[in-house]
Amino acid sequence: MLSGIRALLRSESAPGFVVQWTAVSEELQSTSGNTPRRRSGTHETTERLLEAAANEFVEHGFDAARVSAIARRAGLTSGAVYARWPTKSDVMVAALDYIFQQYLPASRIKESGVDGMRPPDVIEKLGAGLLRADESRDVLVQVFGSARNNERIKECLLEFLNQDAQQISEIIEEGKLAGYVDPELSTAAMSLMCRATSLGVHLLVSAGLDDRYIPTQDEWNRLLSTLISATAPPDS
Repeated sequence: MLSGIRALLRSESAPGFVVQWTAVSEELQSTSGNTPRRRSGTHETTERLLEAAANEFVEHGFDAARVSAIARRAGLTSGAVYARWPTKSDVMVAALDYIFQQYLPASRIKESGVDGMRPPDVIEKLGAGLLRADESRDVLVQVFGSARNNERIKECLLEFLNQDAQQISEIIEEGKLAGYVDPELSTAAMSLMCRATSLGVHLLVSAGLDDRYIPTQDEWNRLLSTLISATAPPDS
C-alpha cells in the first residue's frame, strides 16, 4: 500500500510544459505552517513511520489508529514516534500531509509522465484514470469523515483542497494563455467540475455501483474528450 510514495518523493523533476509543476508544489508546501513536520531522526526512519501511519489510517481511521500499532508496522518503538510528533493527532496529520503531497496534480502529472502535454490533454489523461482503484482517493474519502469531528484533520484537509484547487487552476490558466481553453469560461467553475468529478466517481465506484451503470474505459475516455473539446475557444 502506498508503495509508490517513496519513489515519488525521491524522483527528480522532468522538463515539461510552461508550468513548473515541481516549483509550484514546493512553493505551496513551503507556505504551509499548520502541519506538524519531522522533528528528529533520519529521513529513512521518518519515511517508514509516515508510511506506517498512513497505512494505519487507511485500515482503521483516525479514532481507531494507535501509535503503538504505527511503531510496530515500522519495526520501531513508540518512542521513535513520540520523538518526532508529541501526540497521535500530530503524527496522523503529518501522515495525511505525506499522502496528500503525492495526490496533488503536480505530483500526479510528474508520475504519469504527462508534464509535456497540452493542458487539455493533461486533464484528459488524469481524468482517464478515475475509473481505476486509487488508494489516495480512499484516504481522501476517510479524511472527509474524520474532519467532521477533528479540527486538526479539518485544517489538513482544507490545506490540501486549496492546494489542489490552485494547481488545477494553474493548468486551466495555462491552457487559456496558450489558446487551448476559452478565456470566457470560469477557471473556478472548471476547476470545481474537475475535482467534483474525481471525488464523485470514486465515491460511486468504490461503494459498489452495479457494473451496468459503470462505463467502459473507452466510453469514459470518449465522454471526457468531448467535454474537454467543448472548452476550446469558439474560433478554434
